[in-house]
Amino acid sequence: MRVFRPGDLGRGVRIRATGRALPARVVTNADLVAMGAPLSDDEMVRLSGIRTRHWLGAGESTGDLALTAAREALARSGLRSDEVDRLILATVSPDHPSPATACRVQHALGLSPVPAYDVAATCTGFVFALEQAARAVCTGDRAVLAVAADARSRWLDVTDRATCALFGDGAGAALVTPGPPGAGLIAVGVASEGSGFFSVHVPAGGAREPITAEGLAARRHTIRMADGPQVYMQAVEGLLATAEELLAATGLALTDVDLVVPHQANRRLVERFMRLARLPAERVLLNVDRLGNISGASTAVALDEALTTGRVRAGARVLILAAGAGYTAGAALLVVDEALLRASGAPA
Repeated sequence: MRVFRPGDLGRGVRIRATGRALPARVVTNADLVAMGAPLSDDEMVRLSGIRTRHWLGAGESTGDLALTAAREALARSGLRSDEVDRLILATVSPDHPSPATACRVQHALGLSPVPAYDVAATCTGFVFALEQAARAVCTGDRAVLAVAADARSRWLDVTDRATCALFGDGAGAALVTPGPPGAGLIAVGVASEGSGFFSVHVPAGGAREPITAEGLAARRHTIRMADGPQVYMQAVEGLLATAEELLAATGLALTDVDLVVPHQANRRLVERFMRLARLPAERVLLNVDRLGNISGASTAVALDEALTTGRVRAGARVLILAAGAGYTAGAALLVVDEALLRASGAPA
């Protein structure tokens, strides 16, 4: 894993504000059963711990969610749109195969002609975007919007037993700016390991397998997870190893962390990680039962929830942690400051 520590450059990076967006449509397990899911409500809860998730409605898109989350972060930050020097959008469910959905969001926000681009890192997307944002701030950008947005419901086969209950839609954003050295974002680490390339993937729709009538009939354009138990074990092990590696690079241990914000893959996976890491429930943000797996946006949404609901105080160390298909992995250590809490509107 490549770990980036702004302090090594004599720089500081902070999160100035966050935002999130969820579609209004709530889909229950009973709704999925009515759509043809091959699992009962009880089986979905037993296997995944998920009871509800938010899905896009007709005419809505990933870009709409990204725009709403980015607008909220920008409004809370107190900055003008012309003070943002870069927009990074992490997504694996873009509005179109090309161009980048970030370009549409950049224009709708009224940003100057600054770099705006998509990054694809599956469920680790928000951490990858944060890492790039931190590096950009350390090399001269005044403010960077790191956004993660996914609408995996658009690629879901509701009749597929392995994936039908898992995915929700949503977006989260963080406005990243310079800060005092040794505060804010202390370290961000990311890694990829291509041996897991086919662990969770969408077979058709790219250059290797263009979409055809036959592929559509076979639902080759939807998410496939061939070996769920193996993916489960790899994800748990990946979360634990990633946490330990990043914290070792900062001279800390999990016992020094006040709140862990893990990727919300499914409740059973997060609970197993908690047992192995010996983390009590009060030190882990868990919302997957209500929101499902929002892919790369899950940690962004969870971080905003932690800030706005008062789960953390000023000075708290927050560990953002993700593992995803590909394989990808990432972690970020954030020290929460008073100004970020005030911007989030957290209860006193």
